[in-house]
Amino acid sequence: MFVCSPGNPTCKAIPLSDVIQLANSSYKGIIVVDEAYVDFSKEGSAVQLIQDYPNIVVLQTLSKAFGLAGIRCGFALGYHDVIQLMNNVKAPYNVNKLTSEVAVNAMKNVDVLENNIKILLEQREVVREQLEKIDFVVKVYPSDSNFLLVRLKQLTKEIYKQMADSGVVVRYRGSEVHCEDCLRITIGTEEENKACLEMLKKTYNELAAAAK
Repeated sequence: MFVCSPGNPTCKAIPLSDVIQLANSSYKGIIVVDEAYVDFSKEGSAVQLIQDYPNIVVLQTLSKAFGLAGIRCGFALGYHDVIQLMNNVKAPYNVNKLTSEVAVNAMKNVDVLENNIKILLEQREVVREQLEKIDFVVKVYPSDSNFLLVRLKQLTKEIYKQMADSGVVVRYRGSEVHCEDCLRITIGTEEENKACLEMLKKTYNELAAAAK
């Protein structure tokens, strides 16, 4: 059973109490908690549950908070017996030397990571506040991740396409369950966020005027 915490595009973390309930349930398999975005959440990691719940495996990555998507490095944490089974069937040398070196160096610079997270969380709040002031934004959902899920009044897919054509990429999530008219907006630098918000407003106004 896979549990995404925080989820994408919901951007909400699953309480650890819920993960414990799943681990204690009648389900006989492994509870895999995908924590790609956990560094941006106050909920905390399910890693702390592993010693007490050998049926929990946690997946994390260096792609998000570390900003190292290019090295394609993720890892699993779990009870030693479970990890041993995974080691028994994995391909040999499945992580190359260059990736290993970059990953190890990143792990040695946790102070840089924590500062980057601090800045991103501050920007997430700034962007949330600005979005809530926009009249065509219906709702900005609470976020435990490095992005915001935003519901618009109308023209969501058209806005997504026109913004992409103009070089500003947000994600259209309107085709997913309970995400009608929603965009997923990833938090970037202060300059990137300002440009995204300006493009969002400009694009909506242009499309709304054309639709009249």
